[in-house]
Amino acid sequence: MSGAEPTLIASPIAEWLGFSMEETDQGALYRLSFDEKHIGNPMIRALHGGVIAAFLEFCSQCALAAKLEPGATLKTVNVDIDYLASSRAQDMTARATILRLGRRIAFVEATGWQEDEARPVAKARCRLRIGE
Repeated sequence: MSGAEPTLIASPIAEWLGFSMEETDQGALYRLSFDEKHIGNPMIRALHGGVIAAFLEFCSQCALAAKLEPGATLKTVNVDIDYLASSRAQDMTARATILRLGRRIAFVEATGWQEDEARPVAKARCRLRIGE
């Protein structure tokens, strides 16, 4: 871990999401730990779309922070979410990929799934500003 990542992981949103990160041979995996407060539709017991969006945006921020110098600041410019399948009342896992890292703007893509990485629940494309 480097950059602003430790600060992000200790943030209130990380705590609310039940966020954790694990380093693997294929890179970082991020986890949203299921909690009843994350349910959006109690009839079908699906995760709220806003919870999924916040999780994927946060994964993107953490992936970028790991590549930056300590103390670097990040601000979200824009996030586009594609909801690809219905979610379930269970943990979600995600992987984030930096598509382009410029001096002031970074483009990051995060994909979230529940049981099978080949069957994603949602995909986010984030544009993040680096610095003030």
